[in-house]
Amino acid sequence: MADPLRPSSPQIDPAIDAAALFGEAERVFAGMFHVEQIVAANEARALFVARHLVLERQVALRVHLQPDTPGRRWFERETVLFARADHPGIRPVHSAGFRGDWAYRVSKWIEGESLEEAVSRGPRPIPDVVQLARDLLSALDYVHAEQIIVRRITPSSVMLTRAGRAIITDLRWSNTLLEFAGPEVDPRAEAFLAPEVREGRAGDPGSDAYAAAALLYYAITGKPPATDPLALRPPTELRAVCPKAVERVVMHALQPPSAKRYLTIAEMGADLLSDLGDAGLEMSTVPVSVEADPVSFEKYLRRALGDDYELLNPLGAGAFGRVYRVRDLALEREVALKVLHPVLTSDAAVVERFRREAQLAAQVRHPHIVDVFDIGGRSGLLWYTMAYIAGPNLAQWVELHGPLPLDRAFTLLAQALSALTHAHEQGLVHRDLKPENILIETEPEWTVQLTDFGLALAFQGVSDDKRQSRSGTPEYAAPEQMLGERVDQRADLYSLSLTLMFGLTGRSPFAGASVPAVLAQQSAGVLPDLRALRPELPESLIRVLRRGAARDPADRFPSAVAYLRELERALQSWQGSPWRLFGQIFGRRP
Repeated sequence: MADPLRPSSPQIDPAIDAAALFGEAERVFAGMFHVEQIVAANEARALFVARHLVLERQVALRVHLQPDTPGRRWFERETVLFARADHPGIRPVHSAGFRGDWAYRVSKWIEGESLEEAVSRGPRPIPDVVQLARDLLSALDYVHAEQIIVRRITPSSVMLTRAGRAIITDLRWSNTLLEFAGPEVDPRAEAFLAPEVREGRAGDPGSDAYAAAALLYYAITGKPPATDPLALRPPTELRAVCPKAVERVVMHALQPPSAKRYLTIAEMGADLLSDLGDAGLEMSTVPVSVEADPVSFEKYLRRALGDDYELLNPLGAGAFGRVYRVRDLALEREVALKVLHPVLTSDAAVVERFRREAQLAAQVRHPHIVDVFDIGGRSGLLWYTMAYIAGPNLAQWVELHGPLPLDRAFTLLAQALSALTHAHEQGLVHRDLKPENILIETEPEWTVQLTDFGLALAFQGVSDDKRQSRSGTPEYAAPEQMLGERVDQRADLYSLSLTLMFGLTGRSPFAGASVPAVLAQQSAGVLPDLRALRPELPESLIRVLRRGAARDPADRFPSAVAYLRELERALQSWQGSPWRLFGQIFGRRP
């Protein structure tokens, strides 16, 4: 502990003889407390850290030094006000009394730091800001029910515990104590006071909404909000990762006219939690009405994500769920979040298989496989996060640009085979390769990444009516997979071959066909006529693709490595091929 006689706290008035004051405190409280350190002091008040000799715990010992003064009555009334408050967000008072000329009160010593000290190291992590909002709004809602307007809440009067919970430690400027209060002397407080409070008025709940919003602004940006409304910059201009929901609430509460702010703290909290989530929202199943309505589902998802992720926009939907672009609020980066259809996660065995497959997929690291970061869930939803790829999937690319040029097709096939080689060596079979699961990046160069490893196995046995895709996965699935037979890495080679045929022609191989019709065409060996659709395709490439898509697994390439080598030989036999475009492609394979 710091030397009690040489404190470093800037809250001690330089005119105070700290050593003498500390010694006098030891004498006054002898037999009651062991005074350990002086924390703050001026001519009227002092704060000590002390140890209660009976309860053997550390306490905050606040003392008023001047009897028979207006300040003494102010201190006594504030003590009564604290004693009336019974909320975890308000510092509790354990006892109070008089020792000689001194009045004192004993309250909990908070192990932690003030918001001011925390922000001095930099803006707070967004999840911490959201927790701060929850704590402040909860405490203010409580005191408003007791007809108390706090009026003045500053970064130095909000303590953060080691667990990150916020506690308001100062009620002396509240509306019920205005008759005792002296003039405001701290210019640093101005930015955190509502305009009407700066003018000395009692204020209303909107005044505390302003104060709370100012503290959130400060925690997000590291700067107090400008008191001039024309100079007030939105938080995202200073810190882009601030969630829009938080910015909207903060800017609404910082309106200069009280009538334009939230009328109550409860209204402010409801607005915030409607988008960012309520930590108390715990449901085991998603209401049917929510699941069926995309707008309601998105709002439900926002609440379930809480302050872990900010939902930015939808990216697409598939056989197993919906994909969204979200911001990881702890790591402050954008990621893709796939939330699984609730109907798929109602079976505990399915959920367990999904978790195992997600763990395996997260261990596979390859430049052409999308990284899986995390798996989570809440309120009946299950999701996982992965790297966000800004470009389109293959289906979207073809819709925008038409069939792939030959150099792009070769790049896609070679990189996908490289990724499959690595995954298969790790014992992971994709089982659901299709255009929607091949993502394309165009910067700094045109590359592809495979996504959704393991989902098909996770949901093996889930009925088709529960996992219908908008595009339909059966048209890319290997025959043995459709029949429920044993599947190995050669099923991925089949699916990749048909996926590339789609990329080259712009047509799904069995578009519009039912599952029985797809099986019938597969049994007959029916495949798209690539030469009729793309006459310029080299015969060597067509031959490679048809072998990759052979009906019988034994007739396909035995591995992705063998497929890749055969592709390289096919290119070498193609007269006039632009070799320089393919050197880097083959250099990437494991």
